[in-house]
Amino acid sequence: MRYVVVGRGRVGTALANALPGALHLPGRGFEGLPNLGSNDVVLLGVPDAVLPELAARIADSPATVLHCAGAVPCSALGAGSKGVFYPMVSFREPVNWSDVPVFAEAQNDQARAAIRALAVDLGCLEPRWTNSTERARYHLGAVFANNFSNHVVALLQAYCRAANLDPKTYESMIRATVEAALNGDARALQTGPAARGDRPTVERHLELLPEELRAVYRALSESIQRTAS
Repeated sequence: MRYVVVGRGRVGTALANALPGALHLPGRGFEGLPNLGSNDVVLLGVPDAVLPELAARIADSPATVLHCAGAVPCSALGAGSKGVFYPMVSFREPVNWSDVPVFAEAQNDQARAAIRALAVDLGCLEPRWTNSTERARYHLGAVFANNFSNHVVALLQAYCRAANLDPKTYESMIRATVEAALNGDARALQTGPAARGDRPTVERHLELLPEELRAVYRALSESIQRTAS
């Protein structure tokens, strides 16, 4: 089996690095490949918006074509031996593939076999077979788990810079909070002025914050108040 990885961003590069011997091509300017056979697997590690366009350029190929997006339906690739290999991981650092949950979808047996072989070659966990709707829901959850949680830390760091505080002061608190939340009922563990309904403290905090952080603080506080048990 030969792998062809299209895309030189974080996803494509991580896949190509983990698959010795893979042909690694840029997504920009990709016009298809001649002589693709049924033993070839094309992995499209490119931005979501260009997936249908690039897939159309190899639509008549007997190769298996897989995309790696969480929120794009499998149907975006067209008919034939098509599928999805979505590794739910942030590609901002080296990937430990053995810990990565993979969500997969296949349009036929050829694509299903290719996905299983790819998971073995990467050293991944057994893929979880889903449909496009369920996979999109998992992808949305990953936005909360990864993107939003990271953004809150980024906002904390921005506040610390504005207030001339040491952000490392909060490191043990962040770790302890995340660990406790993952091991229990995060909603029941919520503390702080918003959870207590302490409006005067909330207002004082808003006065202390730079203008660009107030809307986020207010939105999060209101969400906590609405869900407080």
